[in-house]
Amino acid sequence: MLEAVLRRIEAEDAEESVWIVGPATGRMLHWLIRVAQPMAVLEIGTSVGYSALWMAAALEANKAGELWTIESHAQRYERAQSNFEESGLTHRIHSLNGHAPEIFELETGIPQQVDFVFLDATKMEHASYFEAVIPRLKPGSFLVVDNVLSHRSGPMQEFIANLHRDARLKVVEISVGDGLLIARTETV
Repeated sequence: MLEAVLRRIEAEDAEESVWIVGPATGRMLHWLIRVAQPMAVLEIGTSVGYSALWMAAALEANKAGELWTIESHAQRYERAQSNFEESGLTHRIHSLNGHAPEIFELETGIPQQVDFVFLDATKMEHASYFEAVIPRLKPGSFLVVDNVLSHRSGPMQEFIANLHRDARLKVVEISVGDGLLIARTETV
């Protein structure tokens, strides 16, 4: 069931870009969650739910953990809900419709402590997303940022440089998909 949903979303993206991370990045997110075994995953930028499905599938395979995913665009949010239903993974996914900075100010049920965050939303707002989530990250948690190669200019360039300078993080970049930055919070 999940494979069919993922292939359909990939076909839809080929016809009318629906802003998905693509299979290589999806597999990397899945692998990272399988290995890290987080209990509370937060995604900012659901789009139509493609990356969320890869991460929820990893949580399901781990037999533990939940995903909170935020999307501000109403039509993409609705498409994601449909994709989540079709996948059979809704028991792992808490989907929120709204603008991430405002979502954090509300009592939305997002855990105060998370151990895996994936950022793939409005690039010029990544710094504000980071400031909102860094207090929620447990020591030893992961922060993954998409598009660090494809969107490496302007505010995104400065954001990436700031993450590399942040003493609270150990940072690597890998050329999977459009480029991923993977950071781990210091355990000390």
